[in-house]
Amino acid sequence: MITLVAWVLFQIILLALTLFIGVNSFLIFFELFQGFPLQLFFSLLMALLFTLFSSLFVFAMIHKIARSFMRNEEGILSGRDMALWGIAMTCQDTAYYMVNKFFINQIFPAIFYKLFGGNLGKGVAIYTRLWDVELIEVGDYTSIGTGCIIGGHAISQGELFRKRIKIGKNCTIGAGTIILPGVTIGDQVIVASNSVIPANRTLDSNSVYAGSPVKKIREWHGESPWSSLSKNGE
Repeated sequence: MITLVAWVLFQIILLALTLFIGVNSFLIFFELFQGFPLQLFFSLLMALLFTLFSSLFVFAMIHKIARSFMRNEEGILSGRDMALWGIAMTCQDTAYYMVNKFFINQIFPAIFYKLFGGNLGKGVAIYTRLWDVELIEVGDYTSIGTGCIIGGHAISQGELFRKRIKIGKNCTIGAGTIILPGVTIGDQVIVASNSVIPANRTLDSNSVYAGSPVKKIREWHGESPWSSLSKNGE
Protein backbone atom coordinates (compact mmCIF):
# COMPACT_ATOMS: atom_id res chain seq x y z
CA MET A 1 0.00 0.00 0.00
CA ILE A 2 2.82 2.41 0.91
CA THR A 3 4.61 1.59 -2.37
CA LEU A 4 1.45 2.32 -4.39
CA VAL A 5 0.91 5.65 -2.61
CA ALA A 6 4.57 6.63 -3.19
CA TRP A 7 4.28 5.70 -6.89
CA VAL A 8 1.11 7.80 -7.31
CA LEU A 9 2.60 10.79 -5.47
CA PHE A 10 5.80 10.70 -7.50
CA GLN A 11 3.81 10.50 -10.74
CA ILE A 12 1.77 13.52 -9.62
CA ILE A 13 5.04 15.39 -8.97
CA LEU A 14 6.30 14.57 -12.48
CA LEU A 15 3.03 15.71 -14.06
CA ALA A 16 3.07 18.91 -11.96
CA LEU A 17 6.63 19.55 -13.15
CA THR A 18 5.48 19.11 -16.75
CA LEU A 19 2.60 21.54 -16.19
CA PHE A 20 4.96 24.07 -14.61
CA ILE A 21 7.31 23.88 -17.61
CA GLY A 22 4.36 24.18 -20.00
CA VAL A 23 2.79 27.25 -18.40
CA ASN A 24 6.06 29.11 -18.07
CA SER A 25 7.19 28.30 -21.60
CA PHE A 26 3.81 29.48 -22.95
CA LEU A 27 4.19 32.82 -21.17
CA ILE A 28 7.70 33.23 -22.58
CA PHE A 29 6.64 32.41 -26.15
CA PHE A 30 3.52 34.58 -25.84
CA GLU A 31 5.77 37.55 -25.10
CA LEU A 32 8.18 36.54 -27.87
CA PHE A 33 5.47 36.39 -30.54
CA GLN A 34 3.83 39.62 -29.43
CA GLY A 35 2.48 41.50 -32.44
CA PHE A 36 2.22 38.39 -34.66
CA PRO A 37 -1.25 37.78 -36.18
CA LEU A 38 -1.22 34.18 -34.95
CA GLN A 39 0.39 34.94 -31.60
CA LEU A 40 -1.76 32.54 -29.58
CA PHE A 41 -1.38 29.65 -32.06
CA PHE A 42 2.41 29.91 -32.33
CA SER A 43 2.76 30.35 -28.57
CA LEU A 44 0.73 27.21 -27.84
CA LEU A 45 2.55 25.19 -30.51
CA MET A 46 6.04 26.17 -29.36
CA ALA A 47 5.12 25.74 -25.69
CA LEU A 48 3.77 22.24 -26.43
CA LEU A 49 6.91 21.17 -28.32
CA PHE A 50 9.25 22.68 -25.74
CA THR A 51 7.35 21.09 -22.85
CA LEU A 52 7.28 17.68 -24.51
CA PHE A 53 10.97 17.44 -25.34
CA SER A 54 12.28 19.19 -22.21
CA SER A 55 10.12 16.94 -20.00
CA LEU A 56 11.42 13.86 -21.82
CA PHE A 57 14.98 15.03 -21.18
CA VAL A 58 14.26 15.71 -17.47
CA PHE A 59 12.54 12.33 -16.98
CA ALA A 60 15.40 10.55 -18.76
CA MET A 61 17.94 12.29 -16.51
CA ILE A 62 16.05 11.32 -13.31
CA HIS A 63 15.78 7.77 -14.69
CA LYS A 64 19.55 7.62 -15.32
CA ILE A 65 20.44 9.09 -11.92
CA ALA A 66 18.17 6.60 -10.10
CA ARG A 67 19.77 3.70 -11.97
CA SER A 68 23.29 4.97 -11.20
CA PHE A 69 22.60 4.65 -7.46
CA MET A 70 21.35 1.06 -7.73
CA ARG A 71 23.79 -1.54 -6.40
CA ASN A 72 22.34 -4.23 -8.67
CA GLU A 73 20.18 -3.87 -11.77
CA GLU A 74 19.72 -7.61 -12.20
CA GLY A 75 18.71 -10.40 -9.84
CA ILE A 76 16.28 -10.13 -6.93
CA LEU A 77 15.90 -6.48 -5.91
CA SER A 78 15.04 -5.33 -2.41
CA GLY A 79 15.26 -2.27 -0.17
CA ARG A 80 17.01 0.70 -1.75
CA ASP A 81 17.40 -0.95 -5.15
CA MET A 82 13.66 -1.63 -5.37
CA ALA A 83 12.85 1.98 -4.41
CA LEU A 84 15.28 3.37 -7.02
CA TRP A 85 13.87 0.99 -9.62
CA GLY A 86 10.40 2.34 -8.78
CA ILE A 87 11.60 5.92 -9.38
CA ALA A 88 13.21 4.96 -12.69
CA MET A 89 10.14 3.04 -13.89
CA THR A 90 7.78 5.88 -12.91
CA CYS A 91 9.82 8.30 -15.04
CA GLN A 92 9.77 5.82 -17.90
CA ASP A 93 6.01 5.22 -17.54
CA THR A 94 5.12 8.92 -17.38
CA ALA A 95 7.29 9.71 -20.42
CA TYR A 96 5.80 6.82 -22.40
CA TYR A 97 2.17 7.77 -21.79
CA MET A 98 2.97 11.40 -22.53
CA VAL A 99 4.64 10.81 -25.90
CA ASN A 100 2.29 7.97 -26.83
CA LYS A 101 -0.42 10.60 -27.34
CA PHE A 102 1.73 12.04 -30.13
CA PHE A 103 2.86 8.65 -31.51
CA ILE A 104 6.49 9.68 -31.05
CA ASN A 105 7.39 6.29 -29.58
CA GLN A 106 6.07 4.58 -32.74
CA ILE A 107 7.51 7.01 -35.29
CA PHE A 108 10.91 7.24 -33.61
CA PRO A 109 11.09 4.16 -31.35
CA ALA A 110 14.88 3.94 -31.37
CA ILE A 111 15.23 7.59 -30.30
CA PHE A 112 12.63 7.30 -27.53
CA TYR A 113 13.91 4.03 -26.08
CA LYS A 114 17.60 4.92 -26.45
CA LEU A 115 16.87 8.02 -24.40
CA PHE A 116 15.99 5.68 -21.52
CA GLY A 117 18.95 3.36 -21.99
CA GLY A 118 17.61 0.85 -24.52
CA ASN A 119 19.96 -0.81 -27.01
CA LEU A 120 18.14 -0.82 -30.37
CA GLY A 121 19.68 -1.51 -33.75
CA LYS A 122 19.00 0.00 -37.17
CA GLY A 123 15.57 -0.24 -38.77
CA VAL A 124 13.85 -1.59 -35.66
CA ALA A 125 10.03 -1.42 -35.79
CA ILE A 126 8.26 -1.45 -32.42
CA TYR A 127 4.47 -1.25 -32.15
CA THR A 128 4.11 -2.05 -28.46
CA ARG A 129 5.32 -1.01 -25.03
CA LEU A 130 8.70 -2.10 -23.68
CA TRP A 131 9.31 -2.18 -19.93
CA ASP A 132 12.78 -1.94 -18.35
CA VAL A 133 14.19 -0.77 -21.69
CA GLU A 134 17.66 -0.38 -20.18
CA LEU A 135 17.77 -4.19 -19.93
CA ILE A 136 16.51 -4.83 -23.47
CA GLU A 137 18.62 -5.26 -26.61
CA VAL A 138 16.95 -5.49 -30.04
CA GLY A 139 18.97 -6.28 -33.17
CA ASP A 140 18.85 -4.61 -36.58
CA TYR A 141 15.65 -4.78 -38.67
CA THR A 142 13.65 -6.65 -36.05
CA SER A 143 9.90 -6.08 -35.88
CA ILE A 144 7.81 -6.34 -32.69
CA GLY A 145 4.03 -6.45 -33.12
CA THR A 146 1.23 -4.81 -31.16
CA GLY A 147 0.04 -5.92 -27.73
CA CYS A 148 3.26 -7.67 -26.71
CA ILE A 149 4.39 -7.78 -23.09
CA ILE A 150 8.18 -7.50 -23.04
CA GLY A 151 9.88 -6.54 -19.80
CA GLY A 152 13.06 -7.22 -17.90
CA HIS A 153 11.23 -7.67 -14.59
CA ALA A 154 8.77 -10.08 -13.02
CA ILE A 155 7.17 -10.11 -9.57
CA SER A 156 6.37 -13.38 -7.82
CA GLN A 157 5.44 -13.91 -4.15
CA GLY A 158 6.44 -10.35 -3.33
CA GLU A 159 9.93 -10.64 -4.88
CA LEU A 160 11.06 -8.45 -7.78
CA PHE A 161 13.34 -10.22 -10.25
CA ARG A 162 15.15 -8.48 -13.13
CA LYS A 163 17.28 -9.86 -15.95
CA ARG A 164 18.34 -8.75 -19.43
CA ILE A 165 16.47 -9.67 -22.62
CA LYS A 166 18.25 -10.00 -25.96
CA ILE A 167 16.42 -10.19 -29.29
CA GLY A 168 18.60 -10.78 -32.36
CA LYS A 169 18.65 -9.35 -35.88
CA ASN A 170 15.93 -9.78 -38.52
CA CYS A 171 13.42 -11.25 -36.06
CA THR A 172 9.64 -11.00 -36.11
CA ILE A 173 7.85 -11.05 -32.77
CA GLY A 174 4.13 -11.64 -33.37
CA ALA A 175 1.38 -9.58 -31.78
CA GLY A 176 0.42 -10.48 -28.21
CA THR A 177 3.64 -12.34 -27.45
CA ILE A 178 4.87 -12.39 -23.84
CA ILE A 179 8.64 -12.35 -23.26
CA LEU A 180 9.81 -12.79 -19.66
CA PRO A 181 13.16 -11.76 -18.09
CA GLY A 182 16.36 -13.50 -19.13
CA VAL A 183 15.15 -14.54 -22.60
CA THR A 184 17.67 -14.70 -25.44
CA ILE A 185 16.42 -14.88 -29.04
CA GLY A 186 18.88 -15.60 -31.85
CA ASP A 187 19.03 -13.98 -35.29
CA GLN A 188 16.32 -14.59 -37.91
CA VAL A 189 13.66 -15.96 -35.60
CA ILE A 190 9.89 -15.79 -36.08
CA VAL A 191 7.76 -16.01 -32.94
CA ALA A 192 4.08 -16.59 -33.72
CA SER A 193 1.41 -14.32 -32.28
CA ASN A 194 0.21 -14.89 -28.69
CA SER A 195 3.21 -17.03 -27.80
CA VAL A 196 4.73 -17.11 -24.30
CA ILE A 197 8.50 -17.33 -23.83
CA PRO A 198 9.32 -18.34 -20.22
CA ALA A 199 12.10 -16.69 -18.21
CA ASN A 200 15.72 -17.59 -19.06
CA ARG A 201 14.69 -19.43 -22.26
CA THR A 202 16.97 -19.35 -25.33
CA LEU A 203 15.51 -19.54 -28.85
CA ASP A 204 17.82 -20.83 -31.59
CA SER A 205 18.63 -18.73 -34.65
CA ASN A 206 16.96 -19.44 -38.03
CA SER A 207 13.85 -20.94 -36.46
CA VAL A 208 10.09 -20.52 -36.12
CA TYR A 209 8.55 -20.78 -32.66
CA ALA A 210 4.94 -20.84 -31.44
CA GLY A 211 2.86 -21.83 -28.44
CA SER A 212 2.51 -21.26 -24.72
CA PRO A 213 5.20 -22.03 -23.73
CA VAL A 214 6.92 -21.73 -27.10
CA LYS A 215 8.13 -24.75 -28.99
CA LYS A 216 10.28 -24.89 -32.10
CA ILE A 217 8.10 -25.52 -35.16
CA ARG A 218 10.69 -25.66 -37.91
CA GLU A 219 13.86 -24.08 -39.24
CA TRP A 220 13.72 -20.80 -41.14
CA HIS A 221 16.46 -19.24 -43.25
CA GLY A 222 14.91 -15.95 -44.33
CA GLU A 223 12.46 -17.19 -46.97
CA SER A 224 9.02 -15.59 -47.08
CA PRO A 225 6.82 -17.13 -44.38
CA TRP A 226 3.88 -16.84 -46.81
CA SER A 227 5.50 -18.78 -49.67
CA SER A 228 4.04 -22.15 -48.67
CA LEU A 229 0.58 -20.64 -48.24
CA SER A 230 0.78 -19.06 -51.70
CA LYS A 231 1.68 -22.38 -53.27
CA ASN A 232 -1.18 -24.14 -51.51
CA GLY A 233 -3.60 -21.51 -52.74
CA GLU A 234 -2.59 -21.85 -56.39
